[in-house]
Amino acid sequence: MPYSATERMSLRFRFSSRPAATQPIVLNEQAIVENLTQDKVKRMWATSRTWEDEQLYLVHDQGIAGITLPCTLVVKKFQNMNPALQVDDNVQYRYKSEMILLASNSHDNIIKVVDLIQREDAIMLVYEYPVNGSLQSWLHQPMDAGQPLSWPQRRAIAIGVAKGLCHLHHECKKPIVHHNINSSSILLDQNFKAVIASFDVAQMNMAGLGQPLPVTDLPPGNFGYAAPEYGRATNQVTEKADIYSFGVLLLVLVTGRVANGPGGNGLLATWAQKKCNELMANNLKMFKITVGKGMPNQARYMKEMATMFRLGVDCTVRDPQERPSMLKVLERLRRGRSPFRGLLTF
Repeated sequence: MPYSATERMSLRFRFSSRPAATQPIVLNEQAIVENLTQDKVKRMWATSRTWEDEQLYLVHDQGIAGITLPCTLVVKKFQNMNPALQVDDNVQYRYKSEMILLASNSHDNIIKVVDLIQREDAIMLVYEYPVNGSLQSWLHQPMDAGQPLSWPQRRAIAIGVAKGLCHLHHECKKPIVHHNINSSSILLDQNFKAVIASFDVAQMNMAGLGQPLPVTDLPPGNFGYAAPEYGRATNQVTEKADIYSFGVLLLVLVTGRVANGPGGNGLLATWAQKKCNELMANNLKMFKITVGKGMPNQARYMKEMATMFRLGVDCTVRDPQERPSMLKVLERLRRGRSPFRGLLTF
C-alpha cells in the first residue's frame, strides 16, 4: 500500500536528516515529474552504467526563487514493464527495498535520497546527484583527458568507499551487503568525494555479520568485480564478497586497467594474485610499469601505490575467510605504510 501523508513526511525527515554544509533541498515534485518527459532530460544510462534495472534520469531542478538554489538530481523511476498499468505489489517491493536501506543508513559516502514521489502509474526516488559522475568515466572514459585522477585523489576515493562499506558492514543495526561494488557504482561529487550508489541488489543480513546470504544471480554489470563464491554451488555469500569487489577496485585505481581486461584469464584480480610477488621484487622495477599511465608524479607516490596494490591482492584471495574485514582494510588504507619497507629503496 502507498504511504500515508504522515509516513511520507517522516521518511522525508529521515532522507534529509544528514548534516549538510549547503541549504536543504526543497523540491517541486510536479516540475520533476513533467521534466521526465522533456527532451532536455538525459538518461544517466547514456553516460554511466549505474543502476541497470530501473529507468534513471538526470533532472535539472530550477529551485524556488529566493528559497533554494538550482540543483541537478537523479530520479529513479519504478513502474510496471507495461507503463500503462498501475503500481502493483512487485513495484512496491522493488522501491521499498532500496528506500528502506538508504533512508535508515545515512552516511557521507552513501548516495542520499532526498524525496519520494508517488503516482498511480509509477513511484520515483529522488537522489542528490554527485556532479562529477562515475569513477568508471574518470578512469576509463575521462571527461577531461588532460586531467587524469591524481594519486591523492585516487587514494581519497578508496578511503571514502572503504568508509561507506565500513558503515554498511559494521555500523548499521543489521549488516548490509552491497553486492555490486565496481567503478560504475561509485559516483564523485564536486570535490571528488566518493559516494556509493547502485543499491538495487543490496541485502540486509538479519542473521548478522559473517552469516551467509542466499544469492540467486550474479550482480548485474559486475563481471570482473564479483567474488568467486557467487558462482559456487552453495550460492551463499557474506559481506566478504563486498571486500573482494573492493579489492578489485583498489587494483583498478592503482593500475588503471579494467577489471576484466587482458591477462589472468581476463580477470585483473587473478592476474594480480599471480604477479604480485614478481612485481614487488627488485625495488618495484616491474611494478613501475604496471602503474596506470598518465598519472602525474608517479615516482613520488610509488610506495603508497604498492601498498594499495598489496591490499587489493589481500582482499581478492579466493577463500572469503582469509580476506580482511572492512575495518581492517580501512585501517590499512589510512595508515598507508608499506609492507615492503625492506624492498622499497629508490
